[in-house]
Amino acid sequence: MIRTILSVLAAALSLYTICCFAYIIMSWIPGLKFTKFGRVVSSLCEPYMGIFSRLGFTHIGNIDFSPIISIGLLSLASSILGGIQATGRIYFGGILQTVIMMLWGIVQSLMGLFFLVILIRWIILAIHRGYTPYESPWTQVDRMISQFTYKVGRTFVKGNLTYQKSLLITWITLIVFLIAGNFLVRVLAVLCASIPF
Repeated sequence: MIRTILSVLAAALSLYTICCFAYIIMSWIPGLKFTKFGRVVSSLCEPYMGIFSRLGFTHIGNIDFSPIISIGLLSLASSILGGIQATGRIYFGGILQTVIMMLWGIVQSLMGLFFLVILIRWIILAIHRGYTPYESPWTQVDRMISQFTYKVGRTFVKGNLTYQKSLLITWITLIVFLIAGNFLVRVLAVLCASIPF
């Protein structure tokens, strides 16, 4: 009986996650939210998605990470329910392991995206010998990432620090964090799996 309830809850969360994905995609297409389907999806998803969009830490510059966090939490809840349903018991170590793996997955995705943006930006600057026209779309990207990359660069270089050098230092730092994070998360996952309750 309990497994059936958990299975239904996990399926409902998965369905709601798909609905939230549709809501996010609709926000990219002007006017789609005002269709009959769009209004239904918006009425279902806006209350939940709005919680995260109002949080200040989900916005970095002009980028809003609240959809990623909200979808990640839905996936996490669905995974936890699926794990409880599969084992037939509430297993703290398994839940903790799932939470750590899902959170790391979100962080790793964001770092991977940032990693690619920095690499592409560094390559373009190298090709154009550090010059960027003011009307270039890269100016907006530079506004979003330059403050962070200079902070990272200044922790390693005290003298003259160019934007290209700060991008390269940040890129290398992200590689190190991703490798160290993967190792640490694997160790934590093994430790969580060994918790006896």
